[in-house]
Amino acid sequence: MTSNGKFSPYWDEDKMSWGEIENIIEGYKRNVELMAVTQQIAIETTKSVIQLQTQYMKHAFDQLSSQAKHGLSPNVNDDQSEFGKATVDSAVQHATKINTILTKSNEKIIENVQKRFKEGLEESAATVKKAKSSTKKYRK
Repeated sequence: MTSNGKFSPYWDEDKMSWGEIENIIEGYKRNVELMAVTQQIAIETTKSVIQLQTQYMKHAFDQLSSQAKHGLSPNVNDDQSEFGKATVDSAVQHATKINTILTKSNEKIIENVQKRFKEGLEESAATVKKAKSSTKKYRK
């Protein structure tokens, strides 16, 4: 806000051209598009993680069920430590898959946000430059 209580001298007396206003609106539209793309990436990532979690839990319960049946049979072997090791290995592999999916998703989102941020700065600089030049015209 300026000292006279107005938001900007460029908005006073219709000093901003329609082209400049269109540029601002286009920038806003691109920001909304960025949010939509980011939301889609998040949705796809969530679906992938849920699918992997479901598969993992099904596999884990199948393994536990099999181990429980095996433990109740008269031929109980001393392979509980092998089962434990396999379970830990499976959990680490699963966590690694989840981490990879989340990392790739975050990288895509950050890349899109950085690109749009740079574009926005360029657009803002161009708009300010145009506004300053048009203000000089009005003052002459």
